[in-house]
Amino acid sequence: MLGAGGHQSSWLVALLIATLYSATPLVLAALAGVLSERAGVVNIALEGLMLAGAFFGVWAGQGSPIAGVAAAILAGALLGLLHAVLTQMTRMDHVVSGLGITLLAAGSTRFLFQRVFPSSGISIAGVSRDLFLYAAIVLPILITILLYRTRFGLRLRAVGEGPESARMAGISPLPSRIAAVTLSGALGGFAGCYLSMAEAHQFSPGMSAGKGYIALAAVIFGKWSPVGATLGALFFGFFDALQNQLQISGVQLNWLGVEWSSPFLLHSLPYLMTIIALVSVVGRATPPAALGVTEESVE
Repeated sequence: MLGAGGHQSSWLVALLIATLYSATPLVLAALAGVLSERAGVVNIALEGLMLAGAFFGVWAGQGSPIAGVAAAILAGALLGLLHAVLTQMTRMDHVVSGLGITLLAAGSTRFLFQRVFPSSGISIAGVSRDLFLYAAIVLPILITILLYRTRFGLRLRAVGEGPESARMAGISPLPSRIAAVTLSGALGGFAGCYLSMAEAHQFSPGMSAGKGYIALAAVIFGKWSPVGATLGALFFGFFDALQNQLQISGVQLNWLGVEWSSPFLLHSLPYLMTIIALVSVVGRATPPAALGVTEESVE
């Protein structure tokens, strides 16, 4: 009994640790989504930001890990700035812009991977996962302070709730939105950097595997709050870690003639829980009032 209890305890500890690390990129990307969407800009480009950060982190990090992290952040920031320009200056639909950036990142990173890296890819020393884990713990607190205790945060939330009212108060929506979305992009690139530099130590096309969309779901699930989005990311990270731990431990689950422990079914578990979680908050999660609203419709 002691042996069985000890084994169970170690399995749960391993699951807890795996949850923290699985949730780390989701937390970072979800916080990026909070920054952008609290300013009123839908950021469906999180998937693309993560892919760009993952690629440029490895590309620039071959010689110096610091250079890799900086390049990932810069790549994400530039794509975030592009998203801000397209949505705020050319009045492009936010979803169309975000989807376009994601497709651009997916296609360009695949092309560059084939042209820049050898056929076998490149493995790098990378950086410790703990760096990103500590960031995922500290940043929700810092961003909460930024949003609710600083003038920048007040302006950001004001333009997200009502651009017209903000103008009447002397606040121009454009600078705040560009700053918020650019900062969101930088954080999204940092999240992607975790996947390639801290977890895989190499880049592979499409390695974000939908994590940007799961992070966006965490933003909605967390009701556009930094702490809420973090908890949502932990929730989704738990199921990602659970399916990995079940596969590692070789647990066999048969019910109604279905092999529920099949790797194919287990791999879909985080995405299934994402859908269930979103359905559960439909009609109860209230987004920022001006989220996705173009300037032309509020002037």
